[in-house]
Amino acid sequence: MNEKKLLEKKEWECYIFESNGHIELSIPTAKPTPGFDIVYILNETEKEKYLQIGIKALEDRIADMKMNFSNYEMNSWR
Repeated sequence: MNEKKLLEKKEWECYIFESNGHIELSIPTAKPTPGFDIVYILNETEKEKYLQIGIKALEDRIADMKMNFSNYEMNSWR
């Protein structure tokens, strides 16, 4: 079974999960309606930096996900 383990969260800002050796970043957004989770799997470089210094390493990626959400996988809340 492929279960996600929550590694870190900032409520309504970002959630970081680990699954099968991959780290997934999820950003909730209410726009566009009906609301989405914007999802991104970290590449190896991002993963290593995150494991070394934490969420600070992902600030640029998080900002890009919020601004350019249509370039990422989006899971509707419905």
